[in-house]
Amino acid sequence: MNENYPDCGDNAADYFYLLTADWMARAEWGRGTYVWDPQADASRDWSVCYEKIFYTNIVLEGIDDALLDGLGERDRDRVKGSALFIRGFTYLNLVQLFVPPYDLDIEDSPYGLPLRLTPDINAATTRATVGDTYRQIEADLLEAVSFLPDKSFIATRPSKAAAYAALSRLYVFMERYDDALTYADRCLAVQPDLMDYNDLDASQREPFTELNPEVIFHAALQGQSGILAQSRARVDSTLYSTYGPNDLRKALFFEEQSDGTCLFKGSYFGRGAIFSGLATGEVYLMRAESLIRLGDWQEGVETLKQLLNKRMEAGMVDIPADLDEERALAWVLAERERELAFRGGVRWGDLRRLNKDERFAKTLVRVVDGQTYVLEPNDPRYTFLIPIQVILHSGILQNQR
Repeated sequence: MNENYPDCGDNAADYFYLLTADWMARAEWGRGTYVWDPQADASRDWSVCYEKIFYTNIVLEGIDDALLDGLGERDRDRVKGSALFIRGFTYLNLVQLFVPPYDLDIEDSPYGLPLRLTPDINAATTRATVGDTYRQIEADLLEAVSFLPDKSFIATRPSKAAAYAALSRLYVFMERYDDALTYADRCLAVQPDLMDYNDLDASQREPFTELNPEVIFHAALQGQSGILAQSRARVDSTLYSTYGPNDLRKALFFEEQSDGTCLFKGSYFGRGAIFSGLATGEVYLMRAESLIRLGDWQEGVETLKQLLNKRMEAGMVDIPADLDEERALAWVLAERERELAFRGGVRWGDLRRLNKDERFAKTLVRVVDGQTYVLEPNDPRYTFLIPIQVILHSGILQNQR
């Protein structure tokens, strides 16, 4: 349950690029997601997620009547809470791929996810509304809180802190910043830990240890496409240029190559996989952004500085001149892009929500083998197609093109 989270959104994101030879060596379905093919095949991501959901439903159907065999009710609660968390977190990943970007105006739209809440494989497959999909994610994560411990003894297991962080991410994607702030605060009250990057060795091939103190929930992308393999995904040069000379992330996250390109080495997962779990750096950023958007921009800046004090050379946080609410928002979003580069499950969702604001909307461009591919803001391709075999079997609505 800690691996095989969907990667097609990250394959399509803007923080990296592939050399033509590397792109051509990938399978057709991986190549399609990278260049935003209107018919890109994301069926593997769909399948691995619904497999996780199936297993959680088996647990939830039987856990209340399961024999404890020497265990206590607290153990039953932890199993139930873990299943609810995994189901909610998996749907949270799916909704950013196969459902249009959230907006109050489309709450009643029939383009939500099929919500499988029992393990009955013969149950009819129907699409929920967009609003009901988000409400189910919210309900799973909120219910999980009541059964989980504040912190787990190891971050491979869900916890209240993990559920709070996932709820904050959900609300950021929904642009419900008051709720995002509430759950960021609750998470940080339990797990506020930040590593001081001044204490890390940038010469190491993997500077970050697995299960480091910032990890709230340990998870990784599935990576079957190989698009984001650390040996081939080159860091976007524009993004790389935004890390200042005092920014320790530049050397800890990236490794310059002899050809002048840079590869990523800064995963929190270890063992070469792309981390797609939850960590405290993201929670500080969600708190800072929410405060700024809610009008308390000075407190938001102070929260951002708490994070950056652990990311810059000692005493060298570079504060933009003439800060006001709008500049503070632009700053926190830029830091979010720098901090969460190569962090699975985040950037694609950010692009989708920020495209609705002309101040932050972005046109994506890729050049492969002499051909230019473009993804405009709010393009329907920001929502992947439901796998064709699911459409043929169930008759549910396909996403628009």
